[in-house]
Amino acid sequence: MKTFFVAVLAFGYFTHIFFANNPGNTDYEELSCSYYQKKSVQRKRVCSIRVSLLCASNNVTYPNYCVYCFANIALNLTLEVQHSGKCRKTETPET
Repeated sequence: MKTFFVAVLAFGYFTHIFFANNPGNTDYEELSCSYYQKKSVQRKRVCSIRVSLLCASNNVTYPNYCVYCFANIALNLTLEVQHSGKCRKTETPET
């Protein structure tokens, strides 16, 4: 019986990881940082250790949506999620 529950939990975890880190996943338009703007949440500033990488418009990779939202709130909601996964390095022109 324990093996069954472990298998169910593992399936759910890996399904989440696959869909959250799939670069083709563009469901971020539906997500909002409004939950993290609540005063009670702002006071705690506690995020899960679950890793689900996000690349934001400032070309910074955030470990999960919670950390991204706190950064976005600190930057006056100027960020947008570009895609899931690590940000690609941009080449800087040498002068």
